Amino acid sequence: MSQISNVYDVPDTAAMECRVSGRIALQQATVEIHHYRFRGPQGGVFRSRRGFLDLALSPRPGAPQGAYLAIAGSVPRPLGDIIFIPANQELETEWGEGDQTSVCCGFDRVDVDGEGSILDSAALEASLDVRNAHVRDALQRLAREIENPGLCSALLAEAIWTELAIELHRHLMRPREVSPGSLSRLSTMQLRRIDEMIDQPGRLPTITELARLCDVSTRHFFRIFRASTGCTLAGYATEKRIDRAKQLLSAPRPAVKEVAWRCGFETPAAFSAAFRRSVGLTPKEFRQSRQH
Repeated sequence: MSQISNVYDVPDTAAMECRVSGRIALQQATVEIHHYRFRGPQGGVFRSRRGFLDLALSPRPGAPQGAYLAIAGSVPRPLGDIIFIPANQELETEWGEGDQTSVCCGFDRVDVDGEGSILDSAALEASLDVRNAHVRDALQRLAREIENPGLCSALLAEAIWTELAIELHRHLMRPREVSPGSLSRLSTMQLRRIDEMIDQPGRLPTITELARLCDVSTRHFFRIFRASTGCTLAGYATEKRIDRAKQLLSAPRPAVKEVAWRCGFETPAAFSAAFRRSVGLTPKEFRQSRQH
């Protein structure tokens, strides 16, 4: 059954339709499931009297992007599947034609936009693509509770919302490295985080996972990673893991197959092939050369 949204004032135009299929009214927030239909390309300035948090449960149509008018010189940034817009902030947006479903939260006062927690420019821009697994999980759980309410749904939803508000606050208010070159190259801290993930045993992390770790889009990460390291992720990771393997092979133990696992190769054969291409020796030959 269609309802009028209590999250924000949805414009009633021929170009846009919004149907609200479910709602939970909490003490500090209203959470709704929205079904949008956009007829043709869309654009305009979004401004809500309440804080607004949105998780797209289906792809956002077109190539959505936005820029806060309060940030001087700001250029449009791609909108992620989770966006947060503080109350009374003006966001100039544009997106494409199509259908979309979202779980949307509207709230009057939460730490992330309350007194003493004003977001700086870096945090505002990060709010257009909130890459946080805890925030995502909480929004998905709220959506499920609306669609399939169970015992004590309101009580459970209140607890989920409290957790969500805390995680969102921590994510947006944490220290961020911002410098003139930060948009074109990875920072020292970001490179250290990438190295830590690459050094973990097991499969190589994907570009998507590393982009989320660095709080940038996958497309942007691909560009700045190459600009920062001079090579592809696969080439960089292989070089790092071969260097790690050399260190381990300089001692009599562990066994070559254990070295392969520790350095993230799926099989000893794959490790031996990669090591020989890089070093010119098999792992066994390299170890023997270090013993003499």
